[in-house]
Amino acid sequence: MIIWTKGLATVILLFLFDKTLSIMTALALVPSQVPGARHVVSKGDATTALHAHADTDSDSSAGDQVVYSPLPTTSSSTKKKNYKKKLSTPRTGNLPDIHWRAIPMSHLRSHPNFQPLPPPTMVNQLPTKEHVRNFRQESWQWDYLHTGRCTTSQTAAALGFLEGKAASYLGIPKSLRRGGGRAWERLTQVPEDDQSLAAMEQTLCEGRSALDNEEVVGRWRPGAKESERMWIPASRLRSPIRTKPFPFTAKYIPNLTHNELYERKLYLQQNPSSSPLQARMQWGNTQEATSVLTALNYFCGVDKKTTIHEVGMCGAAFDDEIVDPLLQGLKIGATPDAIICHGNGTVEVLEVKNHCPFVWNRISPHYAKTRKRNTNKKKKGKKQKKQTNDDDDDEPKDEHQEESGLPKHYLIRDFQLETRVPTAYIPQLMMEMLCVGDAVDLENSSKSKVSKPICTSAIMVRQTATKGAILLRLQRDEEWIQEMKYWLGKFQCNFVEKGKVPEDNFFWDDNPNSRYRKFLQRTIELSDNVEQVAFIDHGQIQRMVMERGFGGDSTVPLFLDRINKDEE
Repeated sequence: MIIWTKGLATVILLFLFDKTLSIMTALALVPSQVPGARHVVSKGDATTALHAHADTDSDSSAGDQVVYSPLPTTSSSTKKKNYKKKLSTPRTGNLPDIHWRAIPMSHLRSHPNFQPLPPPTMVNQLPTKEHVRNFRQESWQWDYLHTGRCTTSQTAAALGFLEGKAASYLGIPKSLRRGGGRAWERLTQVPEDDQSLAAMEQTLCEGRSALDNEEVVGRWRPGAKESERMWIPASRLRSPIRTKPFPFTAKYIPNLTHNELYERKLYLQQNPSSSPLQARMQWGNTQEATSVLTALNYFCGVDKKTTIHEVGMCGAAFDDEIVDPLLQGLKIGATPDAIICHGNGTVEVLEVKNHCPFVWNRISPHYAKTRKRNTNKKKKGKKQKKQTNDDDDDEPKDEHQEESGLPKHYLIRDFQLETRVPTAYIPQLMMEMLCVGDAVDLENSSKSKVSKPICTSAIMVRQTATKGAILLRLQRDEEWIQEMKYWLGKFQCNFVEKGKVPEDNFFWDDNPNSRYRKFLQRTIELSDNVEQVAFIDHGQIQRMVMERGFGGDSTVPLFLDRINKDEE
């Protein structure tokens, strides 16, 4: 009996030791040693599994979404990992990060393939009016130049494209539709000076902005970079274990820190976005430089002689030319997001459109409250007023959203890209080609012997947060541009000069064979007949990455709700 008891005890001890050893061995394994573990790097429509001996340098996978995907199992440890992964990429939230992985313009200006404009105070003379294009978009000079001028922001409205009937015919979304009143207000503005070259030079070059950084201006010179060591050219990246070339033209050095994410969260809690429309406008501004970088990486990767040039408002040279009878004395201008100067001497304007991923969560109490508030504005009475107050009391607090389980305000929309330029943007691209292509040549814009490049096409980058980007090319259409001038001249003559606010559907004609209807039909044809230059997979877009040691390979969340101060 005693012998049997000792034997049983020995078996139990051996069993427990074997289990303990197995657990210790499993804990000692790194992810690449666990059966079924792999790093998956998205590239186009295919996925490539990187084995343990492959290049593990972060440079080779910069911009790719790297995820850890072990074999399916029902163990509790795997469930915890899946739960953490689900937490890292939430699909709904209250605090949308409009700066999500964005590279700022101040950093893009130091890219080796990007030619920046000088600080505004360094532009001390204007040899011609067209030299006002040397003022940056964020400068007060750039704002001043818009007074009384039809720029791309007002062109579609002045053409009547955003009126109800024309917009419906063109398929323009209701969110973009508006009357021509804003364009009329802009064009009726009178500049402070007489718009002569001498007067413009005195106003723009001698007037100093209080926000100009004299320290930066003092050390800046043509060709110098404003930021120090922001990029490392791909040609200077050497690694004996790298099996593939670096995917971008230069490595971006700064990393996103957890403290920065937490500071954004605090700011959003104090200054929340009132609606997806506001978030959409902010997203377009903050993500602009990142989309320009997408075009830079593609075109400079195809041709190393290609450069991307920053540019201000173009088209002021038309002020000095013989008055175009079609424009009826209307002054025009356009500011592309950049200009692409190819190695063969051709020039293209670059326009980027960033599709915001944040939309209303329609089952959110905040969405229902907003709709009721907008409806109650049209009603009167104590009953409606009391209902509005009740809605305010029922509004869930942000800090209790997680605990209460109530739906979040916003959700992520996966925008599906189409091979077309929306009709609302055709006037913008044509105006940019007109103002850049027929204006004064860019100084040192290309190493080609061609001294007078003519802009005959435009590149549009449509970029998303989750579905990659598409690069489209729209060819210049001279007949369409002439029609654009004609209808802009009609707007100038019929409304601006007469001081008459345009009525609804001011150019619309019910006759399908009328001149205006043919103009709209040609716009639709141009929208559909564009060239797809390239599709850039989501993982191949260069964005800011998280600092090493934070969160492993988890993706940066689009919402900041779960970013905590004490997280590491």
